[in-house]
Amino acid sequence: MEFGSHSQGNYVVSCTDDFRKTSQVPELNVHLLLEATITKSSISKLAETLIPTTEVSSHRRPIEEIVSNDVVRNAFEASKTQWIDNPVITQWHDPDHRIYGVLTEANRLHQIWTAIKPQPFSPLTDPLWMEAGRTMAEVGLPWHNNQLNMPDEIDTSWQFHFKSYERRALREKGARVGDANATGYICTAREANCYCIRTLQQDLRDKHPTLRPILVYDNFDEQTILSAKSFFGLQIYRISLSDDIENICRDLNEVTNNERPVIFAATLAARNGRYDDLDIICKISESVQLLLHVDASRNFDYITTLSSGDRKLLGIRSLRLEPRLLSQELRMHDGPVRPSTIVAAGSNHADPAHAVALKPASLGAKQVKVAYVRAYDASLAGSRDALLPLWVALQEIKFGASGFQEVYQYCARMRTILIRALAGKVKFIAPSYSLDVIVQSCSQEQIESLVALGGQSLPNKGEVILTVQPSVVPDDIKSFLEALSISNKTVENLANRDFSKLYPIPPLVIDDLRETVRSWRVKTRFSAGYPLDMFSYSVLGPVVGKFLDVKIPQDWLKSHADQLLATRMRSFGLTGSENQFKGTLTNGSTMGNRVGIHVALARLPGAFVYFSTETHYSVSKTARDCDTITNRWLTGHKPKYSEISCDKMGSISINALVERALGDQRECRERGEEYHMVLFANMGTTFVGARDNLKKIYERLADVGVTISHIHVDGAFDFGFENCSVKLGLPGTIDEEGRPFVQGVTISHHKALGGMVSGEVICYSPHNHLAPFKWNVDPRIVFEKWLYDQAFRPEDITKMYRYCQANATYLEFALRKSGFVTKRNPESVIVVLERPPPWIIEEFSLRPEGDWVHFIASPHISHSTINLFIDRISWFEKQCQVAFSFVNPIVNSVLGPVELTCVRSQDPLARSISELSESAIPLVSGAQRDIVNIVKACMRGALSVAVLDKRGEVEAVLLIESNRNMSIKVGPLLVRARNVVHGSAIVDIARQLTGLMARSMNAQLHDDASSYSLYVI
Repeated sequence: MEFGSHSQGNYVVSCTDDFRKTSQVPELNVHLLLEATITKSSISKLAETLIPTTEVSSHRRPIEEIVSNDVVRNAFEASKTQWIDNPVITQWHDPDHRIYGVLTEANRLHQIWTAIKPQPFSPLTDPLWMEAGRTMAEVGLPWHNNQLNMPDEIDTSWQFHFKSYERRALREKGARVGDANATGYICTAREANCYCIRTLQQDLRDKHPTLRPILVYDNFDEQTILSAKSFFGLQIYRISLSDDIENICRDLNEVTNNERPVIFAATLAARNGRYDDLDIICKISESVQLLLHVDASRNFDYITTLSSGDRKLLGIRSLRLEPRLLSQELRMHDGPVRPSTIVAAGSNHADPAHAVALKPASLGAKQVKVAYVRAYDASLAGSRDALLPLWVALQEIKFGASGFQEVYQYCARMRTILIRALAGKVKFIAPSYSLDVIVQSCSQEQIESLVALGGQSLPNKGEVILTVQPSVVPDDIKSFLEALSISNKTVENLANRDFSKLYPIPPLVIDDLRETVRSWRVKTRFSAGYPLDMFSYSVLGPVVGKFLDVKIPQDWLKSHADQLLATRMRSFGLTGSENQFKGTLTNGSTMGNRVGIHVALARLPGAFVYFSTETHYSVSKTARDCDTITNRWLTGHKPKYSEISCDKMGSISINALVERALGDQRECRERGEEYHMVLFANMGTTFVGARDNLKKIYERLADVGVTISHIHVDGAFDFGFENCSVKLGLPGTIDEEGRPFVQGVTISHHKALGGMVSGEVICYSPHNHLAPFKWNVDPRIVFEKWLYDQAFRPEDITKMYRYCQANATYLEFALRKSGFVTKRNPESVIVVLERPPPWIIEEFSLRPEGDWVHFIASPHISHSTINLFIDRISWFEKQCQVAFSFVNPIVNSVLGPVELTCVRSQDPLARSISELSESAIPLVSGAQRDIVNIVKACMRGALSVAVLDKRGEVEAVLLIESNRNMSIKVGPLLVRARNVVHGSAIVDIARQLTGLMARSMNAQLHDDASSYSLYVI
C-alpha cells in the first residue's frame, strides 16, 4: 500500500490495490480523501498497518439504568438541607405547591431523553465525553459560579470558579503543540476563534500600526468569519485553496497591495467535514505575509495524540504554537507548521463545542485594567460559566494524551472497518484530519436512516456526514450498512473494553471538587458584591444536575428557545406581528451588548455610538475592539463613539450628551455626510444601579434637532425583575406617555434569578443583520431557562424584587445609622457606600470603584447577612476606639486636648487631609516625596487616624494603609509645623497606637523605612 500525492495535496483510495490520484470530485479536492472503492487486500493492510487493535464497549446505558419517574423530585427533596430561603422559596416547602408539577414535567422529560437511543455517529458529541457531567452532579454541581476574567487572574474575594482546573487544561493542550506556557481561556469554539483572530489583529496593530490586516479563509466557518468582520472591523477575503497556487498568490498580492498582512483562518475539520490544506497555505506564505490561525475544535485531541508513524502515514502535519513574525517561515523545512493561535478541542460533550483558545503568552495587546473586577478585561464575553472549563479539564485529567491516543486509535480502527465494508458499494469521502465519513449520493430514505444514527445532512444534495465516535461498536457499523442496504455479514466483531472504567476521574479530584462545592455553600451567604443571584441553584441545582449527562434533543432546544424569545419580546410590548425584531440567546450580557451595538451599526453604517461613563466596562471594550468604530484607518477622522459623563447618581448627563451630539452632527454636515445617532442607554448601571431617563433624553435632543436613530438598552440585571417601562418598537416612535420606543435590549439570566451564566439580546433587524451573531449556545442554557420560567411566575419575581428592595432599604438605614455615607438610586437593590477596611470588602466580596464600594441585596442576601456586615463594621470601629482610649491621655499631655478619629474616604476630613498633603514637606531630606498618592491610598483604607483640636482642625495624621489579608501597613505622619518640636514624642505615641490597633483587631502590622517619617503640613 502506498500513498499517492495529488498535485494539490489530496489523497484517495481507489478501486485498485494501491492509492492513486483522482480528480473525480473537483469541488472537494482541497481535502485528503478516501473514496469508496477499495480492494480487500488494501483494506486489510490499512487495518493492520494504520491503526493498532484496541477494543471498547458501547457506553450506552442498559435499560435497567433508565431513571424512574421520581428521580428529579428525589433530588429536589434531598437538596432541602442546602436551600437558601427567601419569600418565594419558603413556599416550596409546601408539598402541594405547584413547583411539584414542574418537577413532574422535568421527570417526564428526563425519562424520555434518557430512553432515547444514543447516536453513535454524531459529529458533535458522544456519550463517553458526557460522563463527566455525572461526576459533577455527584459532587453537588451546579452551584452558582462565574469564571470571570482570564484563568491566571485571581480575585481572592471571588472563589466561585475552577480556574486552577482551567489552567491545567491550557497547559496540557498547549504542551501537545509545543507550548506548555500558552495562555488563553475556555469558551465556545466560535468565541475562541474570534478571540484568537482578535489577538492576531491586536498583535499586528502593535507591530505594523500603519498596515491594515485582511482576514482570509476558504473552508472556515463563515458565520464566525462574518462575526469577526463586524466585531473587529476587519476586511475579509475568501479564496479557494483548490485553485492554482500562482493564481491564489497573485490574487492575494493584489488584495493586499503586496504589503498588507494577512490573518489566514484555517480549519482542520469543519462541521461539513472539509478542511484546509496546510501544505498549500505554507506555500502561499512564501509569497504572502501571513499569520496563521488554526481551528481544531473538532479534532485537536485526535491529531495531536497520533503517533509519528500514523501521522506520517496519513499525511497529517504536526503543529507548533509560536509567536511567529511575518518575516519568518510558516514551516521550517519538513518540520511542524507554526500557527500563531489555535482553537483546541475534540472530546466535545455538547454542541457548541467548548474549546481552548491557545495563544503564546507574548502575543496580543495589553488590555485595560478594570477596578470593578480587579483584572484586565481581556476575554470577549466577560463572565463565563465555570462548569464548561471544568468539563474540558476533567477530560484532560481522565484521559491525557495517552488515553486520547488509545481512544482515537480505536475509533480509527472502527472507521477502517467501516471503509472496508463500504468499499465499492457507495461513494464516500473520509478526510485524513478527522474521523468523519461523508456519504454521497444518498436517497432521501438513506439520509433519514443515517441521520437517525447521528449523521448530519449537508447542504450538498444527498450528502451526510457521520463521525466514528468512541461509542461505536460493530453492531453500529452493521446498522450503518443496513441504512445503505449493504450486507453486514463480514463486519468484524471485537471484544469489548470499557473506556469509562479504564480512565476514571481520580478520587482525589472528586474529593477536591466535593470539598470546593461544600465551601461554596458557606461562602455564598456572604457574597454581596456582584449583581448575581446565588440562591436558585441551592434549590434547582440538583434538578439541573440530573440532566448534565443527558443529551437534550435538538428539536426541543430549538422550539423552546424560540418560545422563550417570543415570550421576552411580548414582555417588551411586541405582539408577535413585528417580524422586523429578532432575538438570540447569548452566553451573557457582555456578548449581548456587543451584538446589540453591531446589529445597530450594520443597519446604520457610520453612525455615532454614545454611552455613559457608568455603562458596563465591556461596552467601551466593544468599541475599542472594532477598527470601524474607532475609525483607525480613516485619516483625520475621530472615533465614532463617545463616553458621556454622568451626574452624581450615575445617570447619563443629558447636557453633555446634547453638546457632544450637536458637535458630531455639525462635523457630519461640514463633511457632507449623513448623521445617525445610536444611543446605548442603561436601566440599572453596574455599580450604582442608575437608570437613564429616556423620555428626557429624547425630548432634549429633539428640541435641538437631533434624532435618535437607534436606542439599545442594557438592563442586564434590572430587566430580570421587570421591564422598567421600556418598550420595543420602530425607530423614532414614542408611546402614549411620550417615552421613545427602543430598538434593542440586553438581558442576563444569571443576575436576577441565578442559574447558568447566559442571557438574551433582542434587536430591530429588518434585514436580519442579527444572523451572523446567532451563535449556538450550550443546551443547558435553554433547559435552565425553561425550568426557571416554569418555576418562577411573574408574581414570584415581583415578590423577590420587593424582598431585595426591602433589604436594600434596611441596609441603607443601618449604614447611615453607623455614620457611613451612602448613595442609592430609587428602587435600586444596590447600596453604594464609602470604603470600609479592605478585609471587610474581601469577606463580603464587595466591588470597589474609586472611593466607593457597593453592596447588592440580591435574593440570596438575608437580614442575617446584612446584620453581620453591619456588625463587622461596628466591631472594627469599636476596636479603634479601644486603642484610642489607651493613648488619649498621652496624646493630650503632648498636644493638649485633642480627639482621635479614623478617617473614611467620604469624610470631609479626607478632602482636607488630601489638600494639606499637596504642600507637605518631609522633615528629613531624601524621604519619600509621593505623599499625595500615599494619602489617597490610605484614605481608602479607612484606618488612618486624624488628631483634631477643639475646633476640629487637624493637628496630625497617622497614615495607615489596610489590606485585604487583614494586615495594616504604617505610613508617614503628617504634622503641623507648630508640633514639629514634639516630633519624637508623636512618633513614639504613633508606634504604640498602631500596635494597639493591630492587637485589638487581630491584624498583622507591617512597616518599612517610610513608616512614621514626619511630613510638615
